[in-house]
Amino acid sequence: MPDPFVELAAGLQPALAAKLAASLEIDGRLGKALEKLAADSDLRDALGAAHAAVGPVALASVLRGFVVAGQAHSEDLRAVWSGPTFEGDTDHTTSALAFMIDEATEDVFASTYSASSDSAFVAALWRAVARGVAVTVLVDAKIRDGGTAQMLQTKLEGARFWTYRPEPGVYAVQHSKVVLVDSRSAFVTSANLSVAAEERNLEAGVIIRDARFASSMRQRFDGLRAAGAIGDL
Repeated sequence: MPDPFVELAAGLQPALAAKLAASLEIDGRLGKALEKLAADSDLRDALGAAHAAVGPVALASVLRGFVVAGQAHSEDLRAVWSGPTFEGDTDHTTSALAFMIDEATEDVFASTYSASSDSAFVAALWRAVARGVAVTVLVDAKIRDGGTAQMLQTKLEGARFWTYRPEPGVYAVQHSKVVLVDSRSAFVTSANLSVAAEERNLEAGVIIRDARFASSMRQRFDGLRAAGAIGDL
């Protein structure tokens, strides 16, 4: 019998592989993922066999590996700042992050500690949700007695929300600030999704347009969720 993983690797374009991975990461259901394929696609049986062989989590990782292989390119690194500007500076955090999110066609993962309802960052995430991009937000559930998380859930209806679950009895917060777009680009920054980070704070970050790096970051967060360190909000 043909190897279903070989069939998928040979037949899937990177964009479709990313779409299937995003679907499996959302709910794991084979039926929902199959909806992304044409009714007469030869890959439907291969996807079903691969899903039965390794399950949705591992299959999503494999598919993201296909994306990396299909979109392999040289690294593109760019420093991004908020605060005082100088001649020759690269992008400001606000414009860089909004542009990245507006580029998304399949999925966006964003982690933050705090956020503001009128932030340009939050507005960009809402535009992604509105155009059908799968958006996942990892936020600290305790800040402002849960008010920040509740605000984001209201502003970004239709997104999926996760939070950090430290070991019982240990005080710890979700303090990472990362944005991952289509497993192609990663933004690692000190900036929260807040107006203060946009307009007042001194913030530093880096945009890394490298499919291998972005995919590994996404798989790290998915691994934390699989291990129970991250859970649904």
